[in-house]
Amino acid sequence: MRQRDELDLLRWRIRFVGYAIVAALLVLVFGFWNAQIIQSGYYQLRAEQNRIREIPLRAPRGRIYDRYHRILADNRPSYNITLIRENSPHTVEQTAAILSAGISMSREELLDRINRKRREPKFRPIVLKDDISVGDIAFVKAHRYELPEITVEFQPRRRYLENEIAAHAMGYVGEVAETELATPEFVDFKSGDQVGKAGLEREYNKVLVGKDGFKRVIVNSFGREMGKLEEEPAIPGNDLVTTLDLDLQNAAEDCFAGLRPDCAKAGDHSGAVVALNPRTGEVLALLSRPAFDPNLFATRITAADWNNLITDPRKPLQNRAIQSHFSPGSVFKVFMAAAGLEAGTLNPLRTIYCPGYATFFGHTFACDKHDGHGTLSLHNAIVNSCNVFFYNVGKDLGIDRISRYATMMGLGRRTGIDLPNEDAGIIPSSEWKQRVFKAKWYEGETISVAIGQGYVGVTPIQAAWAMGGLTTGGRLKQPHFVPPQELKKLGFAAGEILEEDYPIQESTVDIVTKAMWGVVNEGGTGINAKIEGFDVAGKTGTAQVASKKANLKGKEYRDNAWFVGFAPYRDPEIVVAVFTENGGWGAEAAAPVAHAVLETYYKKKTGQFEKSTTIAQK
Repeated sequence: MRQRDELDLLRWRIRFVGYAIVAALLVLVFGFWNAQIIQSGYYQLRAEQNRIREIPLRAPRGRIYDRYHRILADNRPSYNITLIRENSPHTVEQTAAILSAGISMSREELLDRINRKRREPKFRPIVLKDDISVGDIAFVKAHRYELPEITVEFQPRRRYLENEIAAHAMGYVGEVAETELATPEFVDFKSGDQVGKAGLEREYNKVLVGKDGFKRVIVNSFGREMGKLEEEPAIPGNDLVTTLDLDLQNAAEDCFAGLRPDCAKAGDHSGAVVALNPRTGEVLALLSRPAFDPNLFATRITAADWNNLITDPRKPLQNRAIQSHFSPGSVFKVFMAAAGLEAGTLNPLRTIYCPGYATFFGHTFACDKHDGHGTLSLHNAIVNSCNVFFYNVGKDLGIDRISRYATMMGLGRRTGIDLPNEDAGIIPSSEWKQRVFKAKWYEGETISVAIGQGYVGVTPIQAAWAMGGLTTGGRLKQPHFVPPQELKKLGFAAGEILEEDYPIQESTVDIVTKAMWGVVNEGGTGINAKIEGFDVAGKTGTAQVASKKANLKGKEYRDNAWFVGFAPYRDPEIVVAVFTENGGWGAEAAAPVAHAVLETYYKKKTGQFEKSTTIAQK
């Protein structure tokens, strides 16, 4: 019996050992199958990476041109120092210590750049220094055996030929942020890519950006290149032809830079200029001052430069032409006149006596001419910019009709210009005040609105757009820099330029535009915009920044100056809106700037234009 038990035990042990051997063989077979079949691609890739390196070939962005194919933005050659951590013979600390001695960067700066990208794949290059000098290149080349993980990579850099000129229209480029990579707009981009951050660079980023290529090379165990396997060249981005006219742009820029004596009052002021073709909506010039040099962003902007931009109280990154709204002052009277005529509350033959003030609802409101204008018709009220006349027009219309007509004519809403972050402005109404301030509208507030003060706020682009619509008989053409046909020619989908038509009587347009012609040509407030041989019409505006009763001193409390004009007045081809912050009288600080732009347009049209010295040439 005992012998039988021992025999059974032996048989059990033999079976156990057999099962164990079978199990081990199965594990080995599965392991070989997994490595050879399932993960063969992974291990093949790892093996390839031990001897093959993929070098990115950066695609240059497309150029940006003005309407006459003059280059506004192109690219220049540049080189970066990059680190590839995979198969590096050093730790990143060792690499940083060796490299810092020769490229004018501290070890801490280098480690900071590496640590920001530490989570990315080790085979992906990390840029350690941008736009390097010849000395930096020489140092890396001289230490290529000591630092095989460090390479010099070609990188096209954006170059803005006109520096600050049209900076807010151009925008700038920069490295795509991690937060942006999570958005649909940048889904096709990767860390380290250069993308548009503002202006046309942002709006048309997908048109301008190219497609990076690559080069696969054989490297030895030290990371040195031994031969080339294949190459896919980079595809440059598409060039973009805009509607900007550099000559008109320079005329405006020179005024705000104090380079033209005929518009010296605008010099050293913040402000904005917009020139449009009201028939087509083409933007001919767009200026915002102060400006910035977009070339600062083409390479990684320094902390000092960035801090200077964001702490400057004048806000140079703010595009005042489309992103800031201001009280339009007397420019608003033109739209008040059109609204009164269309609503039937204003008889074009009506006269009003102006003694220099008027009392409404128990409050006295002053006219700019303290001793009064006397008895005025609508025509002379616009020519001489009489407040008292338009106080009465506003009282008869009421705030809600003012709001309805002003909005219909293009104020207090976005124009749809092809630039990011456009401001809508404000045209108040009783409903608006209740919604925003939870308060009722008082009729006395309408009196201030009637002369473009109070809650009214319009952007310079709105002022130009709305004036263009009014003077062309109620036709609002969407402002734009890039025509749809330009995009379609490049193979991109593009909608048509939007057009709005609102009802307005021909007689209303005739009365209002004739009065604006008088503002410039009959000794009115816009005489400084007059051009012999070119029928210029327009309206000045002077808007208070602070109450006169406060008696505040200092440049920052001076009135804002406006002028919005067009020519020729019977069939407008160009409309120009000028805003000069704290410039004082519109007649002195804004009208001469419009004159400079309109005169340049007229001289080009008639073959008299001679290119003068501009900021770009200095």
